[in-house]
Amino acid sequence: MGIHSWDGCICTACGKTRNEQHDLSKDCGICAKCGKTLENHHNWQKDCEICSVCGKTREGAHHWLKNCEKCSVCGHTRHGFHQISDGICVVCGHGEFADSDGKTYKVIKLGDQVLMADSYAKIPTEGNFWAYEDKVKHNYLYDWETAMKIAPKGWHLPSKEEFEELYRTLGGHSKEVFNMMKTDGQSGFDAVFSGWRSVKGVYNGLSASAHFWTSTKEDENHVWQFELSAVKHHANFEKAEKDMGLSIRFFKDK
Repeated sequence: MGIHSWDGCICTACGKTRNEQHDLSKDCGICAKCGKTLENHHNWQKDCEICSVCGKTREGAHHWLKNCEKCSVCGHTRHGFHQISDGICVVCGHGEFADSDGKTYKVIKLGDQVLMADSYAKIPTEGNFWAYEDKVKHNYLYDWETAMKIAPKGWHLPSKEEFEELYRTLGGHSKEVFNMMKTDGQSGFDAVFSGWRSVKGVYNGLSASAHFWTSTKEDENHVWQFELSAVKHHANFEKAEKDMGLSIRFFKDK
């Protein structure tokens, strides 16, 4: 039996190659020394069209069907591709809404409903609102009476029934709906887990849960809320005291 004399991946005696010594520094898919083509060695996770290891490029690999301006696989963005009509792209259902103070909110059409894809973050002229632990990170928390009064023209605080319709549109099962609605979930709802404020002023749940007011009262002191739990990975409805501080997602009037 002969003894191989290896120069990287090539035996200088017989020309045999070995996979573990290929030189892939210039191209993850082609050995720079022997020219062998290798499959599935590129890393396209950060950008579908640029390998993060060797820098090789490819065209037409981004996925724009769910959002004309954000790849649903790698998150790469582009601008000027939406076809906007009445604030919504007629192709993918994404859009924007500018409030009276100039703040812009993302908007998404899911099924037959159009809703804000950002939680509301405006200081009202009257009513109760809070920033989590007095620090504005994502949005303000509002009590229910304030939430019922501050919707921009053409928008409203959704009822429990409207959230139930959205729940069915996104699959109708708690874990499935949670995965669709979480940040970077496939629906575009992009929930931020900004917690809640108790009636005693104690803040809870930052990074662990998201809580959204509905307009539907359960009794004189309680209102239905829609909750997403990042701990249990579920979506469901719970009762909340009116004086608690929760987030707001306004729905567009039909």
